[in-house]
Amino acid sequence: MYRRLGWLFCMILSVPAFASAAALHDAFNSQGAYAYTAQIAGFGERWPGSPGHQKTEDLIRQVLQKDGAQIEADNFTASTPRGPVPVHNIIGKFNVTSDASQPIFILAGHYDTLFKKGFIGANDGASSTAILLSFADALAQQKTKMQIWLVWTDLEEAIESFTNGDGLYGSTHLAQKLAVEGLVPRIRGFFLLDMIGDKDLSVARETNSSDALQKIIYRAAKQLGYAKYFFQYDANIIDDHAPFLQVGIPAVDVVDAEYGPVGPEYDGMGEYHHTNLDTMDKVSEHSLEVVGRTILLTIELIDAQS
Repeated sequence: MYRRLGWLFCMILSVPAFASAAALHDAFNSQGAYAYTAQIAGFGERWPGSPGHQKTEDLIRQVLQKDGAQIEADNFTASTPRGPVPVHNIIGKFNVTSDASQPIFILAGHYDTLFKKGFIGANDGASSTAILLSFADALAQQKTKMQIWLVWTDLEEAIESFTNGDGLYGSTHLAQKLAVEGLVPRIRGFFLLDMIGDKDLSVARETNSSDALQKIIYRAAKQLGYAKYFFQYDANIIDDHAPFLQVGIPAVDVVDAEYGPVGPEYDGMGEYHHTNLDTMDKVSEHSLEVVGRTILLTIELIDAQS
């Protein structure tokens, strides 16, 4: 880990302010991302085993196939307070070469929703699923030196509460699998996208995340004129990036941690978080544009040093 962070800090110092062509981030289609979000939210509840969950799986695979990705599955059965639950992580790999040491970068988000009647998760679940689909559409048009893995994690949401191993089921399984397979040294980083469609966008500086990678994200945001949307407050979040940090992969939770009014009468992430108020009227195409273009420019900056 120390060596990896050292590499990242050296990169921050060495990349010119306007390094790399803007091709990849300019290929991001925010209208498409918003349309995907609306389509996925329209599937309704998307907890594992639900019809909406299956429809979302099908859509992800259709888009990945259309975009020429190498599609892989990480399927298993999780032991949960609800009993055994089938979990289906989906991985779409782009720009894979025969080089056994080719660097890898992972962009991820969860596609499940709470086991809660009427909860459609327009922001919490649909927006992260959708932005990854738009990343796939962009990657189909542009090449990178790194392998880019798009990962849709399953069963991120806790069945009861995020204690005693409840929650983060899909991400924990995948992170441990990557460690066992010896792939961790090749992985330059992991960005988790979560709740990034919020109309009142403000991405938290998640305090457990890689500071070095956050600095590169902020540099990209500043270059694009989006700095005000990033890292204006700190938050400590239990999320799908944590298992990857635990196996030694530098990771950032790119999360808007204040969804709606914040106060003691709501949970720690705002009035709309984990409620049936999480609907499409709270989601903005502009927010998807800000996050999508910023993350893809960040990938360009890192890729330039690969």
